Amino acid sequence: MAEAGRSLWQEHELMSLATVRTDGSPRVHPVAPVLAEGRVFVAVGSWSPKWRDLLAEPRCVLHCLPGPRDDEFVMRCRAGEVPGAFDQVRAAAGHTIHDDDRLFELDIHQVDHGWWQHVGRPDTYPIRRRWTPTGGVTHRRAGRDANPSGGT
Repeated sequence: MAEAGRSLWQEHELMSLATVRTDGSPRVHPVAPVLAEGRVFVAVGSWSPKWRDLLAEPRCVLHCLPGPRDDEFVMRCRAGEVPGAFDQVRAAAGHTIHDDDRLFELDIHQVDHGWWQHVGRPDTYPIRRRWTPTGGVTHRRAGRDANPSGGT
């Protein structure tokens, strides 16, 4: 699953970050996450409301743009501010990290990856995988005879 996510991440470079506003409503913005030393980071501009969202409610979701099989890759995370990690994040980033950015590490709690097999054919069906720290990777094929509820 990590390789699938890395591939989509590198293909698009941007992901959608969903945060929770103080009024409880969702906020979704594009971000360019950084993978450094096996950890996921997001630098948020000091002018952006996203960092206030993450400080008030650390639960968030990173969602990759779709891949060639309409792949979906979603990471459910908890954000924690890590101002001491600027050097390692800057070294790994493919973009500029500004001195006044707010830097967050995203602790991954669940990853969902799904795609379509046989796209465009009558026997098209979704494949879904989920990873959690306690359960590892679980696989699920949904077809005409399977329960299609629950998604990525």
